[in-house]
Amino acid sequence: MKKIVGINTRGFRLVPAVMLSALVGCSSSPQVQDGPPADSVDISTIPDAVPSPIQVPVKNTPYTLGGIHYQPMASANGYAEKGQASWYGTKFHGKQTANGEIYDMFKMTAAHKTLPLPSYVKVTNLENGQSVVVRVNDRGPFHGDRLIDLSYVAAKKLGFADSGLANVAIEGIDPETFARSPAHERDGELLYLQLAAFKNYHNAQLLRRDLFSRAGVQAKVVKGDAPEPLYRVRIGPVESPDHLEELLEGLSSAEFASPYLVYEKPVDEKSMGDAGTSEKMVTEVEAEQSEQVVKAP
Repeated sequence: MKKIVGINTRGFRLVPAVMLSALVGCSSSPQVQDGPPADSVDISTIPDAVPSPIQVPVKNTPYTLGGIHYQPMASANGYAEKGQASWYGTKFHGKQTANGEIYDMFKMTAAHKTLPLPSYVKVTNLENGQSVVVRVNDRGPFHGDRLIDLSYVAAKKLGFADSGLANVAIEGIDPETFARSPAHERDGELLYLQLAAFKNYHNAQLLRRDLFSRAGVQAKVVKGDAPEPLYRVRIGPVESPDHLEELLEGLSSAEFASPYLVYEKPVDEKSMGDAGTSEKMVTEVEAEQSEQVVKAP
C-alpha cells in the first residue's frame, strides 16, 4: 500500500476514555497507519451530501483537548474560512464519530473542531476549483493548523487524496435556505436524489419498493456503466424547491437515511428499473448476464 504523507491527523485523539467517548469516538493504536482502501473507488458513483433540515439534536458543547478550549458554533450559517484540509481513511473506518454516527470513508462527511454536529458545508479546493458538499459529523483535525478533515472519497473527489493535503475554502450551508433555493439545471444536467447504489439489481429493486411502501415516493433504478455496473436508486428529477423540501421531509418521516445530491443528464427510460415495462427490460438484460438473477415480485 502506498504511504500517504500528511493524512494521519488525529494525534490528540489519544485522550482518556471518558473524554474520547464524549468528543471523538474514533480511536485506534498510534502504531496503526492510516491510508486509502485497498481497492480503487469509482467516485462517479458517490454523490455529494444533500443538505436537509436537521432532525436530530445538534451537538455543540464546549470542550477542552490538549490544553486548548474549543467553543463550537450554534450554526454553520454564514461560516466562511480558508485553510488546509487533510483526510482520514482506513484507520478510523467503521469507528464511532463524535456525534455517534459510524465513520464511513466512502461517504461524503468531514470532521471540524467547532462546526455544530451535524452540519453541512461546501468545500472548494483552491488549487483546482473542484467543490464538494459534505456532512460534518466528527471532531478534528487536532494536528497543527489544519482546518478540516475530510473523508477519503471527499478528498478523492477534490483531487488531493494522493498528496494528503490541500488549501481549501469552506462555506457553511443553511439547510432550510438550501431546501428553498431553485433546483437549477447545471450544464444540461438535472437534479436527482440518490438513496443507494448496489451491485445486486434485486437489492436495488427491494429498496425502490420499500421507498414507495413506507414513504409513498416513486424511485427508479438506474444502471451504471460496465465493467462493474452499479444499480443506483434515485428519485427525481427534482422539479422545484418545494418538491425538494417535500421529498426530504417524506424520507425523513419514513426514517430513511439522508439522500445524496446528484446532477446528471436525463437518463433513458430503457435503462431504468421502474414499475411496468421498463423494469422488465432491465430484468431481461440481467437474466442474459446471469441465470442466478432473482426477479423482484
